[in-house]
Amino acid sequence: MSVLCREIIKELETFAPKQLAEDWDNVGLTVGDKNKAVNKILVALDVIPDVIQEAIDMGADMIVTHHPMILFQKIKNIQADDMLGKKIYALIQNGISAYCAHTNLDIAFGGTNDTLAALAGLENIEILEQTNAESLKKIVVYIPKGHENAVREAMCNAGAGFIGKYSDCTFSTEGTGTFLPREGTKPFLGEQGTLERVEEVRLETIAPQNKVSAVIEAMKKAHPYEEPAYDIYAVEQCGKRYGIGRIGTLKQPMSFEEYSLFLKDKLQLDAIRIVGKKDKKIKTVALCTGSGVEFMEQAKKMGADAYLTGDMKFHEAQRALELELCVADVTHYASEVLVVPILKQFLEQKSLQNDWNIEVVESSVNGQVFHHI
Repeated sequence: MSVLCREIIKELETFAPKQLAEDWDNVGLTVGDKNKAVNKILVALDVIPDVIQEAIDMGADMIVTHHPMILFQKIKNIQADDMLGKKIYALIQNGISAYCAHTNLDIAFGGTNDTLAALAGLENIEILEQTNAESLKKIVVYIPKGHENAVREAMCNAGAGFIGKYSDCTFSTEGTGTFLPREGTKPFLGEQGTLERVEEVRLETIAPQNKVSAVIEAMKKAHPYEEPAYDIYAVEQCGKRYGIGRIGTLKQPMSFEEYSLFLKDKLQLDAIRIVGKKDKKIKTVALCTGSGVEFMEQAKKMGADAYLTGDMKFHEAQRALELELCVADVTHYASEVLVVPILKQFLEQKSLQNDWNIEVVESSVNGQVFHHI
């Protein structure tokens, strides 16, 4: 079956949640109708004219990209004879929606930075600079003895009970609960008008803020009481940390020159710009896809021998030399186009899981703007 645009967006935002995006960013549906049926999706890095024409030619209903079509422009009008206006006109006239996941995809696990880190041969990968941390809540529920396992399983299956790489983390204590069923109730235990004393289990666990509603709903379905008693507490600690950039180690150290040639081959570059001593031994490598020079000093603080990014300027290169940090400018495009097949694969997996009858196509447009002669 075909699928509505909003259903595709909902799945994409499980991969790269919008709340992860930087405040200055413009992510989500830029052009289009959330309620329009989608049969074919084109995945690309940018919404450039060649990509739009490619979508028109193949009859695509939606373009999913990493880069936003509208970011820093101040739009006062939309006219068919200017560059941005032409793109918007072409999309609307051909019924094509345009959706982007930008810095939220950079930050998301499995997104652009993790993809480049894997290709760059890194192990023991960590976040370079934290941008977000999951807010947690403590949930406490009181359960008649003998029913606590069913309630615990339901809550944990809904997303509660994760601490680091451990799941199903709960704590329980036994005690006595009291309640008096009033007129109109249908008590699981006891009778109307009689005070009941019941052996109960106090079950407590932790859950991310964005999963609390689902956990409570699951708890109520599994709980035998008509009106379960439960509490939700704010806690000081945070859950999963999110951030921009990555840092990791190579399996075997190599010279910066050797590592640069390795990157050139892996990224299929016709040349690679490097800054620093070619014979320096490289073991710890940090990176940020796109334009990430601003995190270069953080990379040095975290012990990086080399740093990978794009769009490096002359004075930034001078600063890298002062820091004694080797830097490879792998270009903005080459560092991020790697995520296009990842997005395609994700959408195809969701199509199978949800029984969608859609086609997902990876763009054949080469958007690299820099070439060497």
